Amino acid sequence: MEMIDFIKIYDDPIKIETMSKLLRYANTVKFKEATIIGDNNNHLDKSVRNTKVYPLDRSSEFMSTVHWASLLEKVFSDIIVDYFKSFNTENSCTRITDISILKYTEGGFYKYHTDFNIAFPRNISIIYLLNNDYEGGELCFKELKTEEESIVEKRANRLIIWPSNFIFPHTVKPVTKGIRYSIVGWAA
Repeated sequence: MEMIDFIKIYDDPIKIETMSKLLRYANTVKFKEATIIGDNNNHLDKSVRNTKVYPLDRSSEFMSTVHWASLLEKVFSDIIVDYFKSFNTENSCTRITDISILKYTEGGFYKYHTDFNIAFPRNISIIYLLNNDYEGGELCFKELKTEEESIVEKRANRLIIWPSNFIFPHTVKPVTKGIRYSIVGWAA
């Protein structure tokens, strides 16, 4: 199998009406600057990552946040089960560790990186694209041997899932026009 075979796309994982409500909700929350996970702590480095984040946590004081966190946790968990079944293997991920909304405004990007870190172990990565009415902001993966890029076509209500390990460096290219909203999640 090739690296690209482990990157799976699920279109329309939730009803379009629900996705539209989630996108409207994303337009109401207070985002903060996104940091980068380091060896000992998180740090802000806008030369590597320039985006904003809003964590979705089921223990939030805001019921809307709890609602969206719970719904997305269920959707992501079901897709993870399906993902492992597609390889005829048992699901080795026991829980969703994080879910957040990301907001990339014009100039926003995230340079090539992988999602696994010893301090925050992650086995599965998920990006759920909420909209496609922006320019730039492409999600790309890089083949380690050839450095060939694979670009994931932008489509609203599209979910992308892959292993979080070092074999899957990925980037979000700079947004050149509009705002890119996505949901990220990880499972361990």
